[in-house]
Amino acid sequence: MKPALVPVFSNIGHTYAHMFTILYATAVLHLPSVFNVPYGELLALSSVGLVLYGVGALPAGWLGDRWSQVGMMAVMFFGLGVGAIVTGLADGTFEIFIGLSLMGLFASIYHPVGIAWLVANARKQGMTLGINGVFGSAGSALAPVFVGVMIDWGSWHAAFVVPGIAALATGGVLVVAAWRGWVQDIHTDRTPPPPPEPGAVKRVFIVLTMTMTCAGFVYTGLTNTMPKVFEAGLGPTLAGSYTEIGFFVGAVIGLSSVSSMIGGWLADRYSARTIYIVCWFLNVPPLLLMTSYFGVSLLAIALLAMMFNTGFAAAENMLVARYTPFEWRSLAYGAKFVLALGIGGVTVHLAGALHDMSGDFDLLYVLFAAAGALATASAMMLPRSRPVPLPG
Repeated sequence: MKPALVPVFSNIGHTYAHMFTILYATAVLHLPSVFNVPYGELLALSSVGLVLYGVGALPAGWLGDRWSQVGMMAVMFFGLGVGAIVTGLADGTFEIFIGLSLMGLFASIYHPVGIAWLVANARKQGMTLGINGVFGSAGSALAPVFVGVMIDWGSWHAAFVVPGIAALATGGVLVVAAWRGWVQDIHTDRTPPPPPEPGAVKRVFIVLTMTMTCAGFVYTGLTNTMPKVFEAGLGPTLAGSYTEIGFFVGAVIGLSSVSSMIGGWLADRYSARTIYIVCWFLNVPPLLLMTSYFGVSLLAIALLAMMFNTGFAAAENMLVARYTPFEWRSLAYGAKFVLALGIGGVTVHLAGALHDMSGDFDLLYVLFAAAGALATASAMMLPRSRPVPLPG
């Protein structure tokens, strides 16, 4: 086995999972003129796929523990490819709904399986997860830029078909690597964490249930509504085309990925609990203010909101790993992402309904800020613990 290839395939998988699940968030700005259907109704077509993105994580995690991590990753790549191509070749809303649902279902494999696979291979879990977070953010950043360019200079169909072909090719490379013995399942932690304190596991489970639900609500809402918020808030001077809207959304998400590495670096050296609480607390003000600003100020507020939202990801994943036995690790991550991502479908459906009723997202972002405040209060109930010593 070549251990260096594990993060390669895991990080690529993270990029794809985030990219494929928000391709539609920018494409849907253009589709009302194609299908003569309101924006909110079209946005809601992605809701089932986003629910499956979360709900599917639980059986995916169980299969990762009981069957094969590598096998499940290959299934993810092939499934994402098929779902994207179905969406891209659609000539009606029903086919789009089917394709988006398939992408959500197969993307659900990544977080419980790919992250557990990566954590087991890592020497420095915080930094490894931080770098992995950058790849996830890169997927979210690339999606709106790529879709905008495809719509303005090519076809919205290509915005899904081209990534679909790339995913199928990646799956094929992974199968070859597994067949050659270059990658394989990992059955024990490379750097085992210290045992948790007595009675801490149940407490952590309850607290993280609350905070991860809030995380899914806020993150999914941000990434899926930001294109529309920028379309209205930046105006034709800054964002007069889909390419420009996509560029600004991608720039904000891409720049925010730096906080993922910083958060991972800090979580290796200090308390993951402290990093988690501070990032949640700092996330509340920009969420509350985001729909009240315009132009460059809006970009700055959006960047802060995304930075603090991604800054705690490594700390959160370290907390899950610390308080979960290895043999249930993928299942635990599956349960986490059922909460964090499964609520995404509800978020998108709510966002579309609120926008069609009021013409804006003001109330939605107040709800995001309230969720951030609730998560901050909940995170303060996590048990205190010393950071895991870094390997020499």
